[in-house]
Order: sequence, then structure tokens, then C-alpha cells
Amino acid sequence: METAQLQLIFNVVAITGVSSLASFCYLLRKENRKLANSLTRNKQEESRHQTEVAQAAVTSTEKDIRTLAADQRARWVDGMRLSATLWSAGK
Repeated sequence: METAQLQLIFNVVAITGVSSLASFCYLLRKENRKLANSLTRNKQEESRHQTEVAQAAVTSTEKDIRTLAADQRARWVDGMRLSATLWSAGK
């Protein structure tokens, strides 16, 4: 083969290779951005979900504490009434 033919083959292969490589890089970069956006959205949704669960847990705990305090207060008041009744009956 002559030098001109070899140069032509090299040029065709190089141009084809570079354009293919550029196409693959472009597609991979585009897919990478899409995955990064998806990951960011998933993290934000997960963060929102965890916040909602935490708020629900706090609300649930507050209700439990309120119920417990109300029950203790009711028992204390009943005990005081009983105590007052027994004390006044003993006079």
C-alpha cells in the first residue's frame, strides 16, 4: 500500500473513532445527569418522608404523654377525694 492510501485509511478510522467516542461521551454524560437528578429527587422525597414520619411520631408521643398525664391527674384527684371523704368521716 502506498502512503497516501494508508493516510486515507488512518484518517477515516480516526475521524470515525473520534466521532463515535464523542457520541458515547455525550450519551453517557446525558444519562449521568438524568441519574443524578433522579437521585437528588429521591433523596429529597426520602427526606420529606422522614420529616413527616418524625412529626407523626412526635404528635403520637405528645398524645401518649397527654393521655398518661390526664390519667395520673384523674387518679390523683380521685385519691384526694377519697382521702378527704375518709378524713371528714373520721371526724
